[in-house]
Amino acid sequence: MSKRASILLVGQTPPPFHGQAVATKILFDHDWPGLKVLRLRMAYSSGEADVGKFGISKLFHLMALIVKSWWILLRNRPCFIYYPPASPNLIPVLRDIVYLFAVRPFSRGMILHYHAGGLPAYVASLNPFLRFLARCAYGRAKASIEISKSEIGPGVEFVAEQKFHVANGLDVPGVNSDPGTSPDKLPFRILYMAGLRKTKGVMDLVHTASALKARGMDFMLDVAGPWQEEDTRRRFEAAVQEADVADSIVVHGRITGDKKWMLYKEASLFFFPSYYESENFPLVLIEAMAFGLPVVATRWRGIPQMVVEGETGILCDVSSTDQFADAIEAVMTDRKKNQAMSLAAEARYVSKYTQGAFLTGMREVFDAVIGKEEGNP
Repeated sequence: MSKRASILLVGQTPPPFHGQAVATKILFDHDWPGLKVLRLRMAYSSGEADVGKFGISKLFHLMALIVKSWWILLRNRPCFIYYPPASPNLIPVLRDIVYLFAVRPFSRGMILHYHAGGLPAYVASLNPFLRFLARCAYGRAKASIEISKSEIGPGVEFVAEQKFHVANGLDVPGVNSDPGTSPDKLPFRILYMAGLRKTKGVMDLVHTASALKARGMDFMLDVAGPWQEEDTRRRFEAAVQEADVADSIVVHGRITGDKKWMLYKEASLFFFPSYYESENFPLVLIEAMAFGLPVVATRWRGIPQMVVEGETGILCDVSSTDQFADAIEAVMTDRKKNQAMSLAAEARYVSKYTQGAFLTGMREVFDAVIGKEEGNP
């Protein structure tokens, strides 16, 4: 009887804290009964602001990862590699090209898990030489996993043998503990949580707060997350003063643990006006749904697959302050709508986005890939 194939999981786990790293940690921490699963942690970045940037230490780390991968693959043959490709930026894509060209010949095949959005379009924009290298590196994987559905996703663009869709999921602590702020309590608390950068919509926070204040709405906007762009931080702070909304916005900075969950519990609505280049399936929306928060967000990448228009939230065009303000006001002033969306959001989380559902989907992928290779599809 031939030896059963193993799987080497390669990926970044926190820190930094972003969706891909959190999802990878869930995979690393799981036991995977019946499968031989090995783990190799990437550690290119220690914080969100360092993601996607070049550094000499990152180059040495890449070389070390390649050598460690060779060692593990040769000692555990046959072995597949599970790998999450880069965000659509030059340095991470070059890193992927080097790593994948180096390790693919020693593996049974690649399982590529596409967390970041926009990679196929970015590869298509590269010069012909880099485009060729990238398509060779990502091309013809044994399986591609997408976290949101798209007409022409990476699995199609890069011609994967098998294509899967597995939504992210996580267990959210504190959901069933003592309730926080009642939707009726004033001021109405709006929560925004993300890495703070321009394309995450942070300037739209100020403009929307100004519009709501002009309408006489009684609210408090809690802004949580680390600043990732110093220039954006300065512009945000200046805009807050200019719009005279400093008394309606609280900037908490990076928060974790119980403080983070308390902000969710105290909120009545989650606001997420992102148009981030790598946005795909933001975990903060899963957390918000777990706490039964109606969501006002953008029609961007995978967000409309998470937020059901008119049922669990309201979707708006990118950078549309009037639409944001209208949507938030509608939820603030209609208690019945607020309660209905809250119940629907929580139910959607329970049915689709738990950690158990995510791990079940990933196990089906791993079994399908190994089973097909062993002639037992």
